Amino acid sequence: MSNYANLALMGNSRMQASWVRLLPGVTFFAYVLLSVYAMLHHEPWGDEIHSWNIAKGSASYLDVIQNSRYEGHPPTWYTIMWIVSKFTHHFSWVQAVHLSIATLTVFLILFYSPLPLVSRLLIPFGYYFAFEFSILARNYAIGVLAAFCICLIMRRSFRYKMICYYGLLLVLANGHLFGLILAGSLHLYYLVWDYEQHKNVRRIITHLLAGAVFLLPSCYFMFPPSTGALNVNFWMDRWNASNVMITVQSPLRSITPVPAWWNEHFWNTQFLMEWQHQYRWMKYFTPLLSAGIVAAIFFILRKSRKSNLLFFSNLLVTGFISVLIFPLGCARYAGLIYIGFLAAWWLYCYEAKPVRWHKWVVNSLLVIQMTAAAVAIGADSGRPFSNFNRVGELVGKVPANEKIVVDYWGANATAAFMDKPFYCLDLKKEVFFLLWDSDMAKLMKSNYRYTEGAEYLATQGVDKFWMISTGSPDNLAEVDTRFATAWQVNLMDKIEGAIEKGGNLYLYKMSKH
Repeated sequence: MSNYANLALMGNSRMQASWVRLLPGVTFFAYVLLSVYAMLHHEPWGDEIHSWNIAKGSASYLDVIQNSRYEGHPPTWYTIMWIVSKFTHHFSWVQAVHLSIATLTVFLILFYSPLPLVSRLLIPFGYYFAFEFSILARNYAIGVLAAFCICLIMRRSFRYKMICYYGLLLVLANGHLFGLILAGSLHLYYLVWDYEQHKNVRRIITHLLAGAVFLLPSCYFMFPPSTGALNVNFWMDRWNASNVMITVQSPLRSITPVPAWWNEHFWNTQFLMEWQHQYRWMKYFTPLLSAGIVAAIFFILRKSRKSNLLFFSNLLVTGFISVLIFPLGCARYAGLIYIGFLAAWWLYCYEAKPVRWHKWVVNSLLVIQMTAAAVAIGADSGRPFSNFNRVGELVGKVPANEKIVVDYWGANATAAFMDKPFYCLDLKKEVFFLLWDSDMAKLMKSNYRYTEGAEYLATQGVDKFWMISTGSPDNLAEVDTRFATAWQVNLMDKIEGAIEKGGNLYLYKMSKH
């Protein structure tokens, strides 16, 4: 081969290498554009603004800590929102902060992870990174960022490494219950790896105790106060045998979260599970497919016992909690299984180079994740996820000086977007935010919550009023069978069409018969 040909080949190789180096940057830019577009077309739903109402409505940070305990969630996300509320009461700023957290996570994956290049380019556009844990401003993204930061520093040596490690462990554990489980699994990986490096039992015991010190306090925040509605009886009353099947199918829901695209309320559905209602044989197929996914992950990680230990400890403990208490019936709950797999694979790639079929299997799953994201973002862009941001339209239709009340879930929308408290009919008091406390526990036991609330108003001299609710006339009649007979209930306006089932708004005019 001539020198000219050799030079041409070298030039082509350098050009190809330059393009390869550019791909992560181009991908990151595309991800930012997609995320901003999706966020601008997303209307916040009940749980997003419920947490926000607690954060901005609490007088002090100690109040935030106390109030958030009723939710069964640790305080990390509430702390971030409380800080935001000191500068603004516009929820769009919370969305911006949340999207920044998700974007930073993707930046770490693209530029600092040891994952194969094609996988790094696909991951950002999957369901969890492009929608569920980025566009929906909840308490998951901060934990995902902490988990991958732990993966990043796990095998590095630098000053103050252990301070960073345990700080990140604390953040992950105090984001969500399933974040605590993932934190414990990551720490288990660290203990085994550290033992392999140093063979020092005393050192391992020290880190074991340190892990307990940093992880276990989050349990305090997850157990509601004695006056909370989310007590043990609440969960035991809702337990049924379907928890087992939901748990068995959770790897399928987590790794292949493609929604039922034909469903008006597609969110938190999985297309294969939805087909079970039409095809009975699918009830046997989906558990087998779920088991097949788990088996494939085992074989992909089998060269690293530590990575397998990380994934399966996270999976098994999460499954145990799912069966007994908190079923993984939603994509966001099951999503931490997927994050646990990515963390295990990240650490696996430090030890071994993935073989071709491993990469093929993982990339195929990532393409499925991208399909799920395309369905979710496409639907959310075309239809309102929730109509709560339009509550001001209904308030504006009430004549001046007429009484406006809300029901329990209607209080979420009015407090968030009108930024002031409203009288809650079924709680019989004015509220700025909702708590799953003793009042909620009493409300859940009442069969005539609207009638009782209206009668109480009548004793205060109010015999006609307007109510903003998230319940349709049929919903109101189902919750309180006496209301329509004791009071004249007229539907004056409605805003429907939300993707989220509880995201519609109704305006009623009430008067005493």
